[in-house]
Amino acid sequence: MWSQPVGMAASSLRPTLRRCGRVSLARGEFVAASMRPPLFRRGGAAVIGQRLRSSGGLASVPSANAAQQEALPATASSTDSVAGSVLQVSASRMEEFLLAELSNMGKGRYTTITLVDILQHRSKEDLGRLAAMIQAEVPLRFATRVQQIKDTTPEWQEIPELVELHDMILLSFRRLRLVELGEGHLEAFTEVVEDVLSRHMQALVPCVARAAKALKELKVLNHAQLQDWVYKFMNSRKGSNMLLRHYQALLRDADVNHIGIVDMRCCPAQVCRRAIDFVKQHCAMPELDIRLQVTNNDMEFSFIMSILFNMVVEVLLNGIRATEVAAATRPGAPPPILVSVTASPKQVIIQISDMGGGIPYTMSERVWEYLFSTAPADPDGTRQLPTPEEWGNVTYRGMGLPLCRLYAQYLGGSFCLMSMPGVGTDAYIFLNRIDAGRVPGCFASIEGV
Repeated sequence: MWSQPVGMAASSLRPTLRRCGRVSLARGEFVAASMRPPLFRRGGAAVIGQRLRSSGGLASVPSANAAQQEALPATASSTDSVAGSVLQVSASRMEEFLLAELSNMGKGRYTTITLVDILQHRSKEDLGRLAAMIQAEVPLRFATRVQQIKDTTPEWQEIPELVELHDMILLSFRRLRLVELGEGHLEAFTEVVEDVLSRHMQALVPCVARAAKALKELKVLNHAQLQDWVYKFMNSRKGSNMLLRHYQALLRDADVNHIGIVDMRCCPAQVCRRAIDFVKQHCAMPELDIRLQVTNNDMEFSFIMSILFNMVVEVLLNGIRATEVAAATRPGAPPPILVSVTASPKQVIIQISDMGGGIPYTMSERVWEYLFSTAPADPDGTRQLPTPEEWGNVTYRGMGLPLCRLYAQYLGGSFCLMSMPGVGTDAYIFLNRIDAGRVPGCFASIEGV
């Protein structure tokens, strides 16, 4: 890329929820808002139910393949004067409740989450509290993204790419809202978290990119609106994904070197070495030399290793592509790519330099745009690399560099490029050197997620 162009209103539910402490279905039951912990009311939502116990049918937690639920015959039986009275409702009525909650939660009324907040949950003993935080916070973000899709255009249902994205996020919202969160019983919740991660990790970025491409081709949004539209999705994904992955990481056996997803002894030199080995094996021409220069092999800091790995791989891929294009027009061996790693008491700095011809001046700002790329298009627009599953490294054409910058800013660092047209490009990753075990307050907040 461096070188050259190549239903029901939520307010109407509240009296019913106050009168009836429990909403019961023919094959399951929901505990209403009056019986839920206060955290579920922080987002201002009219909460329909926290817990679902069912043997199947409409009231069961939807599977990853089931976006629709079967309808049950409506029955009604309630005693309004008793707080714990039972109201029999049909599946279609329950669906109205859920959609009303979706609408109310989709207004974007949620607060910023910080890594300090997430790192209050540091062991398996904290999984229950973290699960409650996830079930309160992540659906708010999913609902806001669903509403963003609906607000894009009144004809959004006529755009298959938007429908695909809408259905993916709506299913995740539905599963997280309906799963049972019992005291000391997190098996069902864990299954839902694993499902959401497995679907979103590999598919969400390409799905957002396809939807944005469709909006661009149909001229639904202008350039500035499209960039903002994609940014909101990607920024929201970072916070939601980190919460879910932190929960997943805490399920593993305790490790003195990790607090959930945070590696307390992340070695940037080792991460860069692994990234170089990976791209050499899967992406680079055999004769291309990628050299690593490290000032101190023992430097360590607290960081999320998978994010750093993905950032280095993405920058290397761009440098490799530019070098290969330049090498095709030059005699002899391709010029090497140099990766330099150094650190000060406060920062870790990674420099990745190539001699692939640099970025033309006219494109120097466009490289930060979502969907902009000078790389040749793949048949389906997607480059999927066979990385270990936990990295989930899927790069969609035109998304890599802006996401690298988002990752760096997300954790209080920065990512920048310095290019000499006709010569080459230097990419710099600056990361704060912190100790999550001693000074959690040094972490930056995740703005807008």
